[in-house]
Amino acid sequence: MARPSIPPVGGAILLNGPGRSPNEALAGITLVALAVPMNIGYASVAGLPATVGIYASIVPLLVFAVSTGSRRLVVGPDATIAALLAAAIGPVVATGVAATEAAIAAALLTGLLLLLGWTIGLGRLVRFLSHAVLIGFIAGLAVEILTSQIRRMMAVEIEAEGWILEVAALAAAAPRASAASVLVGVMTIALVRLLRRFAPRLPGALIALTIVGAAVAWLEPHDVELLGPVPSGLPPLTAPVLPLDAWLALLPVALAITVLTVAEGVLISEGAARRHGEELEPNGEVFAYGLANAAAAFTGGMPIGASASRTAALEQTGARTQVPMIVAAVVAAVAAIALTGVIAAIPMAALGGIVANAVVGLVNVPAFRHLARVRRSEFVIALGCALGVLVLGPLPGLAVAAIASSVDVVRRAAELPWAELEAAPGDSTTGRFTRSGDRPGPDGLRVIRPEGPLFFANAATVREALRDSAQDPAVRWLVLDLEAVADIDPTAAEALAEGIGQLDATDTVLALSRVRDPIAQLLTRYGLLEEVDEDRVFATNRAAAAAYRGTAGPAADPRPGPEDAF
Repeated sequence: MARPSIPPVGGAILLNGPGRSPNEALAGITLVALAVPMNIGYASVAGLPATVGIYASIVPLLVFAVSTGSRRLVVGPDATIAALLAAAIGPVVATGVAATEAAIAAALLTGLLLLLGWTIGLGRLVRFLSHAVLIGFIAGLAVEILTSQIRRMMAVEIEAEGWILEVAALAAAAPRASAASVLVGVMTIALVRLLRRFAPRLPGALIALTIVGAAVAWLEPHDVELLGPVPSGLPPLTAPVLPLDAWLALLPVALAITVLTVAEGVLISEGAARRHGEELEPNGEVFAYGLANAAAAFTGGMPIGASASRTAALEQTGARTQVPMIVAAVVAAVAAIALTGVIAAIPMAALGGIVANAVVGLVNVPAFRHLARVRRSEFVIALGCALGVLVLGPLPGLAVAAIASSVDVVRRAAELPWAELEAAPGDSTTGRFTRSGDRPGPDGLRVIRPEGPLFFANAATVREALRDSAQDPAVRWLVLDLEAVADIDPTAAEALAEGIGQLDATDTVLALSRVRDPIAQLLTRYGLLEEVDEDRVFATNRAAAAAYRGTAGPAADPRPGPEDAF
């Protein structure tokens, strides 16, 4: 195992060139204007007070800025984390644990799991995560959050267990919806989208909240709920104290946040690094995520992860370092001290509009279309994951989709293709062996190549391929080309042993060609290499054909052959 790497402390804060651009500080102002309203909204999605979202914008950002190797990645609470927390902390709160305590405990567990993941190189394992599962999972969460924000904008109380029943209850409650609250939410969404369309560099969420909040304060509609009092002050030092059963109940959600943080974070940070020609160590970022989540836990914040939208916004400002994150953290601290009165006047429907507008973009419709076009099974998995999240809940839905994805991989690998090889026209002792076409191969010689690993799921095809050759009276030699075989498991080895026995019973000679060292070692370990004569193991197919011609006589291969070889 490779030694876990730590990003250079503070390395992402330094500019590539001499001097320091004022643009970095201005980018930090833009970032905090975007992040604080979003963080408050995500905290409310999880049923947490606004301070939990504000505190997640201060110390965790500072810690991440000095510990990351990425110059442009932005972290913070996001819709996925909010939805996972909302589903997980409800049962914990029902046992008497405060929601805030449950949230910071989840952040601590997430931080510890990330640090553990860093020690085992979790950042390098992200390539094994199914893209279809990730797309479907995030889409399902986005639809679930969107539903909850529609309820907030309607200003109705409903009692329903599960997304389907919640949608039905919302439809039934539509006549009771507050027209003023709905208007506030819709206007917020419209303003954000207009600003994004015509002034993408401006902090649309902050401007929309300011305009809509000022209108609500002036008109004072009686049925528009406000966020309410927000305690002022810097984040307190905290340490979650929960009973053991509460910790165990929060462990699955912490694990889910860990996996998604690594998957999204590594992909986003590597993408940003490639766009700017920079080098990045993926596993080092897992270390930075772990420290940032631990910092959130000890300063009263909720779990955090990578944010694609904020990272894109930071790139648009032209920022080249993590200085904007430090500036954003400082400004957020000022807001926590001096602007809580303004924050308290934010309409809840406006927050709902901000969050709803953000999560709509998480439903990656082009990605679904692409999967439907290029591989239908992956599209079904992505769609099934989204529906599983909605019907079963986030964690069971993710588990079912991951299992389905694994089964699909095994299913595809089980359909092991076998290539029939033959010498091109000419002398097979010097010629190139290719997939067979209309030309017959040398009389009595069959060369086949399994094109993939041999394992339990395709062991049956191994048996069939060797049995067919054993039962074919025209086959005198069977050459098994193992060049494309990357692995052989014990079940496939047993199938090979059975096939060798059948070939021996019919006096059909088995020869092996192009056996790479790792496969030769496996064959030796399974005792299979002993079943094949040493003089029947060849470096190339043409060498095997030459040996066959030497034993069968010239009539076995009447065709003279061409140039290249393999």
